[in-house]
Amino acid sequence: MVINMFYRHIFPTSFGYAGILFQTRPFLVKRILLPHWNKAGLLARTASCSEKKRAGFTQDLSPCPKEEVPGECLRLSANIQAYFRGKPIKTNWTFLDITGLTPLQHSVLEAVADVAYGEVKTYSEIAAEIGRPRAARFVGTTLASNPFPVLIPCHRIIRADGSAGGFSGGTNLKERLLTLERRLFCTHRRPCSGLQHRVE
Repeated sequence: MVINMFYRHIFPTSFGYAGILFQTRPFLVKRILLPHWNKAGLLARTASCSEKKRAGFTQDLSPCPKEEVPGECLRLSANIQAYFRGKPIKTNWTFLDITGLTPLQHSVLEAVADVAYGEVKTYSEIAAEIGRPRAARFVGTTLASNPFPVLIPCHRIIRADGSAGGFSGGTNLKERLLTLERRLFCTHRRPCSGLQHRVE
């Protein structure tokens, strides 16, 4: 009988401490934790009942010993660290646990995953892409509980008036990520006119 274990992997980034909640056998990412300036604060978040419920865990999470962290998890954390230094990251669905999503929620995340680095779209545009042009609010609700932020770049979805809109990591972090991407986007001498969000 295969016993599935659930772990957390916390690692530093240039934006603070981030985390991956995952299961083993097979390796599946249950949730990505956005950066927190304080490691203790991030650890407290992983211990909260609400966070475990969102990630689909029914047991306490243990830190994974460094020598036992799966290679897939180490590569993913390295890619996330690189992202926060300004390097684009590709969405790899192979290790993402999407079993808790409805087909419509999955379609929202798929559409958002296709929004390129340095670009933005509105909630209404995503709703139209999934064939539900009046479902902008549903898109927003789905993205508010996106279990894989950064990997599924929900921060690239903004309001129709050009303002940033909500984000599970807070509006300030959302605007910082958009600014980070815009900086690299422009550095590569691509047109920046596609970025319509306002960053005060």
